Amino acid sequence: MAAETATLLKSMLDLELRRAREDCGFDIAMLVGVDARIFATSIPDQLTAPQYRLLNLVKANLPSICSQLTREAMKLSLTQYQTGITVIAQVSDRSFLVLLAGRPQEITKMDESVGRVRRAAAVLRHVFEQRPMTPEAMAAYDAETRDELGRLGRLLFVEKFDESPQYRRNMDLMNYLKVELTKAIGVGAVQEALSVSFNEVGTSAAYMKDDQWLRLVELLVERVRVGGGDVLAEKCAKTWVHEVKRKLKAFA
Repeated sequence: MAAETATLLKSMLDLELRRAREDCGFDIAMLVGVDARIFATSIPDQLTAPQYRLLNLVKANLPSICSQLTREAMKLSLTQYQTGITVIAQVSDRSFLVLLAGRPQEITKMDESVGRVRRAAAVLRHVFEQRPMTPEAMAAYDAETRDELGRLGRLLFVEKFDESPQYRRNMDLMNYLKVELTKAIGVGAVQEALSVSFNEVGTSAAYMKDDQWLRLVELLVERVRVGGGDVLAEKCAKTWVHEVKRKLKAFA
């Protein structure tokens, strides 16, 4: 699932920041622009005193950090403070990833964490620039980055599918057919007719594709034919097929 809307883009950025923070062993993650705007964050509900001090320190230093990114083309920065560490990685020419850990760490042992940070920065760049989630678009990445983009897409699909255009389209079609079927065969028989027909199609309303909706209409028309005769069935077929095709085209 790709970031097809501004809302999904923000959700995808939030999800990757959360994964970067948790997988890399940090407390706070931020995607920041070179103009010091904060695009997205992953911050715990409650901050410890060291985390809070470190966050304020980074915010105070943002103008200097932005200057290094724009004028000196800084790619990666690892800084150790008394209260913890910060890692800053370039995401694009106009943005960077900031990760904070409010506890002491041994910098010489952070090679694996830094590798994960670089991978997270590559993933964030892919999402932030709204590149497609196709094999061709991801071919230039290493296997780990491709896997992370795949996991991110699946996670977004699970968490945000009910906000997608496909879901809204399918619910609209489902409601339309349910109303029309009720008129044709009555309230009492509707649920059974829908359940049996969806079972024959092999999926549920939320995940239906175009050809499956047309197949469902055929099955429902036959249910109407059994209970109401050929005349009513043909009338329903003519109306339903036309309207379903119209709705499918409108959402395309």
